[in-house]
Amino acid sequence: MDNLDLKNLMVFDEIYRTASISRAADNLDLGQSAVSMILTKFRKHYGDPLFVRTSEGMQPTRLADDIVGPMRQAMNILKATLEHRAHFDAATSTRMFGLCMTDIGQRIVMPRLLEHLRRAAPGVRIDLSYTSEHTARQLESGEIDLAIGFLAQLDAGYFQQKLFDDRFVCIVNRKHPRLRGPAISLDQFQAESHLIVATQGTGHVVVEQTLERNHVHRKVGLRIPNFLGVVSNIASTEYLAIVPERFARIIAEGNQIKVMELPFPVPKYRVMQHWHERYARDPGVVWLRNTIAELLRE
Repeated sequence: MDNLDLKNLMVFDEIYRTASISRAADNLDLGQSAVSMILTKFRKHYGDPLFVRTSEGMQPTRLADDIVGPMRQAMNILKATLEHRAHFDAATSTRMFGLCMTDIGQRIVMPRLLEHLRRAAPGVRIDLSYTSEHTARQLESGEIDLAIGFLAQLDAGYFQQKLFDDRFVCIVNRKHPRLRGPAISLDQFQAESHLIVATQGTGHVVVEQTLERNHVHRKVGLRIPNFLGVVSNIASTEYLAIVPERFARIIAEGNQIKVMELPFPVPKYRVMQHWHERYARDPGVVWLRNTIAELLRE
């Protein structure tokens, strides 16, 4: 039987329940001809009359008695599926969310988020990964739910929301022998050795563009793969490093690190959270997005 839908199942069940084509039509707000046409399709499909006129109305045949149970089960499943709406209760959920961010993001975002989860969503779990060239594909596939950082080039189909603005500053050892003031001069900047972090998902492309545009040169003394080594290397050497201000203020507390102004203006950049439109209405992802946005509101 082609094109079987919920209406067909409801017609069969209503005839079985009322023993009447006319009452079935009235109860379903259908014309008698429409109900009769659907019954004819069932009869043709099964090769059985299914319902026979008697003194007590349209009574089911044995085959109709046999299939009414599975029919009703199928009807209930279809109804439940059509009426299904996704639901998320943070207080009781044990869902594992995939988050993608840099190690800077982890220092800025995660302490606030984990404290909030402890109080409001104790069963919710987080699976953290680093921003990479695979981030866009992982968002599209659902492998990760949100990516936080500076992702400059995403194709159509991705949404983003600003979390906060940040700017770049310079950090040095608090006891650096040559850099004493609140700011560093351009000559000092170009004379000193620099620590460079080779990472993705941050706004450092803004720094590179500024240096190139202003013909500023820097002498790279150390290149490291992530920001985890910034604190120890800056605190124990005479290198300079350019880092986001929020990160700089965090690591300067309790460490032998001083924050200094750069000798040239660098545009601010926006830190965003990104997700794919496939999961834009997922209530769990909506809750997580709203939670992070609220926690990081300036």
